[in-house]
Amino acid sequence: MQTKNMAPVPTHSERLKLLMTAAGISSYRALAARAGVSLWQIEQLRAGRGEHMRLTMLSRLAGGLGVSWDALLKTFELLPPDAKAEAAAEGELAAVRQEYVRLKGQMEEQVALGRSQLKTEALQTLESWLVQWPTIAQRAADNEALAAVKVLPFVRPVERLMEVWGVAAIAPVDAEIDYDPQRHQLMGGMAKAGEKVKVTHSGSLYEGKLLHRAKVKPI
Repeated sequence: MQTKNMAPVPTHSERLKLLMTAAGISSYRALAARAGVSLWQIEQLRAGRGEHMRLTMLSRLAGGLGVSWDALLKTFELLPPDAKAEAAAEGELAAVRQEYVRLKGQMEEQVALGRSQLKTEALQTLESWLVQWPTIAQRAADNEALAAVKVLPFVRPVERLMEVWGVAAIAPVDAEIDYDPQRHQLMGGMAKAGEKVKVTHSGSLYEGKLLHRAKVKPI
């Protein structure tokens, strides 16, 4: 199987020669005279430095060659300043978007990793409870005479997990405390702020912030 050879890309000089031939111009000097530019300007275009040329010079060359401004830019792969700025802006925007996608993916990975680690630590803390609690709960259901106090030690891993997570009770059950409407929920009766009430449900705080109000009743 023969490999087809790709046609070589024409140089800027060759491209200019083709335009000159189409316009019936025999030499660079003749082109310079017709376009009203110097030979140095033509050499800049031939050398591929057209993007550094003044717009007026490029416009004169287009007129001298009898082609449109767009045709000249296309032939020599040039962009006007506005188009260059727009292309640069689009490139920068694409880079910003790519960086945003990368950072978003990285953040999502970190969040997922953090959640995974948190679950792992929680399961390690609850390991003994997970192993023993189902059996204990079943034995308690089978034996109504089983004293609840014997079951309490097995709840300790859950309490320990709450401590690790920063969850704390507002007040112990049956404690007599001053009534605070912001932290206490009155269950029947009436009480004024500061009056003594008895705790029926301890309520909870999470890192010092209210999670559940403690339930209380008047004394």
